[in-house]
Amino acid sequence: MIPSECESKLRQLNQIFLEENQKLNLSAFREEEQSWVGNIEDSLSILDSGIELNGKIFDLGTGGGFPLLPLAICQPESKLTGLDSTNKKISAVERITKELSLTNVDLISGRAEELGRDPEHREQYDLILSRAVAGTNTLLELCAPFTKVKGKIVFWKSMKIDKELEDSLMARAELTCHLTNQYEYELPEPFGKRQLLIFEKTSPTSDKYPRKIGEPKKKPLT
Repeated sequence: MIPSECESKLRQLNQIFLEENQKLNLSAFREEEQSWVGNIEDSLSILDSGIELNGKIFDLGTGGGFPLLPLAICQPESKLTGLDSTNKKISAVERITKELSLTNVDLISGRAEELGRDPEHREQYDLILSRAVAGTNTLLELCAPFTKVKGKIVFWKSMKIDKELEDSLMARAELTCHLTNQYEYELPEPFGKRQLLIFEKTSPTSDKYPRKIGEPKKKPLT
């Protein structure tokens, strides 16, 4: 799963992240091995999914920098942008990025509902990623506006999401984001089996979306 040539820098990332995590609540994973598996190995599950990681990649709700930073290390030719609404988290990721001398990462503190209407970002990305904790219907509304037509959207999810997938049918239709694959993978215990939901956007996003700040979460498309 993890390219051998990247392991040293990924271990360095894990150490720097854990130091930042002592100051801020970036992640529930506070032990070295726990963070290695739960943050880094989980982030890099996408490397074996068959998804092309070329072009412009956008990590929505990057939090402590996952999957943004592991992918920046393993995909040095790709350009990655991380967005989070919490400025303290973006500042921490910025410090980690500088310490690792990563030059292919941009960071933005802001709300997806606003940035998704900015012409500099709307429909400008080949691949949108999110490990954020939200329902698929909410995440699709936040992610679709950033995605180019024929671009891909990928969500990190647990296995028990049948109801969540059913609830996302309206959002998928409305936002023309079609579920093309559910890539399953397994991490060491206690993490176990997980999956990536992979969507393809087939036509431009309606000007109606994203709705105002907070609405996609409070009133998901159903």
